[in-house]
Amino acid sequence: MPMNIAYLSQHQAIFLNTWHFFIFAVLAVSLLRAFCRGIVKRLIVSVLNLYFLFYFVGDGYSFAVLLGFVVLTYGIGEIRFRWETKLPGWVPFLLTVFCWGFLILAKNPNLVSPVNVFRLYPIRIVGISYMVFRCMHYMLDAAMIEKRRMGTLLNYVVFFPTLLAGPIERYENFQAYYEQDKLLDPESVLPALHRIANGVIKKFLIADTLASLQLCRPDRSAELLWIGMFLQLAILYWDFSGYCDIVIGLSRLFRMKLCENFNKPWLARNVQEFWERWHISLTSLIRDYCFNPISVMIVRRVKPARQFPLIVLAYFFTMMLIAFWHGTTMGFFWFGLIHGTMLVLSQCTKHYILPRLGASARTKWMDGLLWVTFRRVVTYAWISPTLLLWRWGPETTWEMLQTMIGMK
Repeated sequence: MPMNIAYLSQHQAIFLNTWHFFIFAVLAVSLLRAFCRGIVKRLIVSVLNLYFLFYFVGDGYSFAVLLGFVVLTYGIGEIRFRWETKLPGWVPFLLTVFCWGFLILAKNPNLVSPVNVFRLYPIRIVGISYMVFRCMHYMLDAAMIEKRRMGTLLNYVVFFPTLLAGPIERYENFQAYYEQDKLLDPESVLPALHRIANGVIKKFLIADTLASLQLCRPDRSAELLWIGMFLQLAILYWDFSGYCDIVIGLSRLFRMKLCENFNKPWLARNVQEFWERWHISLTSLIRDYCFNPISVMIVRRVKPARQFPLIVLAYFFTMMLIAFWHGTTMGFFWFGLIHGTMLVLSQCTKHYILPRLGASARTKWMDGLLWVTFRRVVTYAWISPTLLLWRWGPETTWEMLQTMIGMK
């Protein structure tokens, strides 16, 4: 995203592994446990959110754009709630395209630069992807939200534990915490601290230690590149899930239960199952607001004989959206292309090959221990090289692969 290194270096003081964040978190928990009810609690949440947000917004212009986007989100929500039955059926589609367009153009100001206003006025906000997705969720579900308050929406969008890397909580869950007046449960403290400890071990002890070895770099030997390539998915999991464990545990200390973001992704037997277990809050939102509406439209408007190929294309399109949500570089393009192709092959296998096998063969393929283990290993091994594209881009990835197989 358009965030220069100098700006980031000036704002390291509140990252998770700093005393600044530790003191901030202790203060937040103390205040929200002492004042856990009524308007005082909501005021404290607002102050904490704005203080944390200050360190990750580059300038007043960026803050104004973010605030304007939230106000627009609230206004669209009011319109949809009050006049939903009178609005055309294509409004949700238009809102989805608007949010995706805003996000992609804001994250890459050089994309379609002649008409991209963010080239001249870049938005410098860390975590903008998560904020825009929360706004999109509110816009699309506003017709079903009974209690709609501008202050609640703003705090939902910039809620400090989930500001930088999720999980992308649903509005209803945040609203239930933000506006509830129940007393805190003392029995929740130890499980929450245990969750935070798990996150600290995974992120700072395991992930950061392994990442510091820098095994997966273009200047490494073939042997180290092989080791680094197959370690990077595990390192990314320990880093990201460790972060989520910390913020989930922190949120539970003041009685908010955030959604889970991972479900043992190393047990995935194919790419589709991997994305159902990895970054669950992101994939569930894209599934609910992109894949499902497209699939429903296909089922309603297309003859049954032609539905499967179009639904397969919807899988591919959804995977490309997940890739572009992370970034719009060629590395992410190829990452999405490969994962989308793998999704297509997985669906074609289920649709064309497995039904032709006998019941016993299908059971062996789907549930046999040997086959399940084999499929898990293949899935992990197949996904690992694609992360090179994510980090290094296609040209450097090709050079690294050449070194690994002895061509260079």
